[in-house]
Amino acid sequence: MEWVETTARTIEEAKELLLDQLGVDDTDTEFEILEEPKPGLFGRTKGQARVRARVRPKSPPSRDDRRRRPAKAKTGADDRPAAPKEDAPRAERAPREERPPREERPARAPRPERDDDAPRLDSEVARSESELFLNGILERFEATGDVAIEVDEDGELSASITGNDLGRLIGPRGGVISAIEELTRTRLQHVASGGSTPRFKLDIGDYRASRRPNLEVLVDDVIERVRSTGEPHILDVVLAGERKLVHDRVAEQAPDIHTHSEGEDPVRRVMLTPAE
Repeated sequence: MEWVETTARTIEEAKELLLDQLGVDDTDTEFEILEEPKPGLFGRTKGQARVRARVRPKSPPSRDDRRRRPAKAKTGADDRPAAPKEDAPRAERAPREERPPREERPARAPRPERDDDAPRLDSEVARSESELFLNGILERFEATGDVAIEVDEDGELSASITGNDLGRLIGPRGGVISAIEELTRTRLQHVASGGSTPRFKLDIGDYRASRRPNLEVLVDDVIERVRSTGEPHILDVVLAGERKLVHDRVAEQAPDIHTHSEGEDPVRRVMLTPAE
């Protein structure tokens, strides 16, 4: 299991950011403190806390252990066991899940109507505008980082921001990355004046690059848990792209397990259940 590293003002804040990146509870996580803030004058601290973490390795039950488990009686659809509260990830972390109701959140800026006769925005123009916009975001966040944007053979854009102390630009579970990505796309659509724009993807601090393998390891562990217990399990994955990854991973690795999403955004989650 690969380690994920971040920095923050305190060790606790760094641990919170790492838990959001890994998408697991602290009981399933190994932490290693690499650097602690130093005490300064008047009770203040100097420097940053640097911590790394990884999903705690878990070995699946052996075949002999599975054979010794008592067989479960078949149940009807109405008798299907509900997800146990103790298995629901982050069940005790309610304050972090609290978000303003949908009607209180600011609405997205309206996008300009697309004109099918307008030319597609040139990829180099889109790259230049995106780089300018992202550097403006760094300036507003008072953060230091390097913006790099690649244009592939199809003219699509892949942007990355690297540097230190980028936790605020990542946000819980990568939520701020998604917001910045959407704002950049909106900016390109305004520049295009109604024409189409190249596809745009953003990663900050290699969060998304490291998130995928970490999430795959977590899904594989939950698959074994559902198989061994015969009971459903909820994965606290709220981003649409990550929910799709969970569905695809289970379909590929475990045809004996079904998945479905339940709840409403922004707290929609994935349920894994044994096949009938």
